[in-house]
Amino acid sequence: MAPQPAPAYTSVSSYQAPPPFQTHFASMSMHSADDLRFLRFPPEVVDQCRNTVLSVWQGGIQKEGMYGNSQEFKLSGYPWAATGSSAMDARRLIAALLGTLHSMGWVLTLNTDVSKSPNDKDTLLFRYQSPAPAPCDWCSISFSRSDRMRLIDISPEVCQSLPARLGQEWVSKVSEYSPGIQEIKFHGYPWVAGGKDTMRVRELLLTMLGALEEEGWTVYASIDQSASGGNQHTSETDTVSPVSASIR
Repeated sequence: MAPQPAPAYTSVSSYQAPPPFQTHFASMSMHSADDLRFLRFPPEVVDQCRNTVLSVWQGGIQKEGMYGNSQEFKLSGYPWAATGSSAMDARRLIAALLGTLHSMGWVLTLNTDVSKSPNDKDTLLFRYQSPAPAPCDWCSISFSRSDRMRLIDISPEVCQSLPARLGQEWVSKVSEYSPGIQEIKFHGYPWVAGGKDTMRVRELLLTMLGALEEEGWTVYASIDQSASGGNQHTSETDTVSPVSASIR
């Protein structure tokens, strides 16, 4: 029997390398007292964010256009310099935008301050993931004035349990600030504390985190979204945005 010919081989391997891993990042940032800029988000994401602004922010959008390579919304009013109930509405706006982006797969990776301007605010950096995370409920906690904590659109269970967990040592009064917003007034002035009291304030925050976790909430972001303009009487504290996973 004649020997069989050897199989033919080519010098090129049939192995196909997997495509390179790609990660997409984008940013949302607040500027001046009324500007909101979106950088490297797909147009359909910016469209959804526009819808969110128009549905949540009472004044809507004055105008929009390109600023550098970003899409800029100039909002009516001055949300980043607002006081009183308007400041609470501005916090609702940011929480709603975080929720919109999260539902489309854009998950917050980092919020950072990259400016030394006295009117600076945080830049929020997002990473895209597919599929998008599970739907969530959103709320905000604002550290207001020098002695107040405002619970914005948070569940009634947290509104009841959090003051109890903090205790009478801290809590002076609990009241409704406005519809959907519960205000806790503290003894003393924790947000301008000095000396050893600064560590007591941090213990307060740890207690707050524990109470939130027990009710199914976890902190998603802590954002500086207000411009003090160098005014020592204007709060420079962050707004905390807890999130609670929900099955819908």
